[in-house]
Amino acid sequence: MNEVKLSIVIHTEEEFDWSGGFSAKNNQVTHAKELFAMCEDMFAIGCKITFALDYAFVDSEQGQWFIERIKKQYPNDIEFAAHLHPWVTPPLQHEDNEFIEERLSYPGNLSREIEYNKLSVLTEKITEVTGVRPVVYLAGRYGVGQNTHEILSSLGYSIDLSITPFTDYSYQDGPDFSDYDNLPQTISGVTCLTHNAGYISRLDGFSDWLNVAPQNLQRFNKNIFGKVLLKLLGVQRVRLSAEGFSPKQMDLLFQSLSRVGVKHFIYSFHSSTSKLNCSPYSKNEKTHTHFLTNNLAFLKSIPNSVKSLVIDES
Repeated sequence: MNEVKLSIVIHTEEEFDWSGGFSAKNNQVTHAKELFAMCEDMFAIGCKITFALDYAFVDSEQGQWFIERIKKQYPNDIEFAAHLHPWVTPPLQHEDNEFIEERLSYPGNLSREIEYNKLSVLTEKITEVTGVRPVVYLAGRYGVGQNTHEILSSLGYSIDLSITPFTDYSYQDGPDFSDYDNLPQTISGVTCLTHNAGYISRLDGFSDWLNVAPQNLQRFNKNIFGKVLLKLLGVQRVRLSAEGFSPKQMDLLFQSLSRVGVKHFIYSFHSSTSKLNCSPYSKNEKTHTHFLTNNLAFLKSIPNSVKSLVIDES
């Protein structure tokens, strides 16, 4: 078990209507105090946290208050990464009140020049505010593209967290990760650790078989008999996140991925979910309470020796 590491990555960003389009005016940050209180509960059970900062958060008054306070009180238990939301990151290609095309909300769909310039500005802003130059990257909306990893390498990044296995965003012009499993890989000299997602079922061995290779599930989905069998076995796709998933579901996924060879896990959620009605996962008291409870319950089940920053210098 000691060979396994779990890193907690918070998508630390502005609040906006996730179904309402993408505009530079959507840059409000009002949840810093709620996020800090939530993180304090996590630190109390031995967690270490990677904050993937986007431009709107790091440029905001509340965001800078949060960064200053978290650095002062928990300097050894945190690290900062970059999280690129193109619609709020300079240089802007549109007016503040204009909405961009959905395809351009994925950084990897931008031209190389624009993607590079935006990530460069974000990198310098994070360095200015935190005092540390980030080397870990998470694309907004997991949107890596054909130029992303070469750009990351040129800007000094060593780790990317954007790949989400068994997931296809191409229906909205995003990346297609359907053929990716949860094992790490290297692209253009950048180590790619996945935002863990996979399958659970009533049979551990079958779950493991599905998680070994993407094509295994695809075979069953090709005919009605396979689809019926998947239903009978209770197959579910699960993310390693308390946003919509229970501690039991996450534990089953964690155990299955451990058995098939995953050594470094990424557990994640969005910073705005820390505040009631600031994300789809905290839209009412019930869902918000479930999220907070499930988050701590799962993380308490992970031994402290396993909890680690993405860049583990211990």
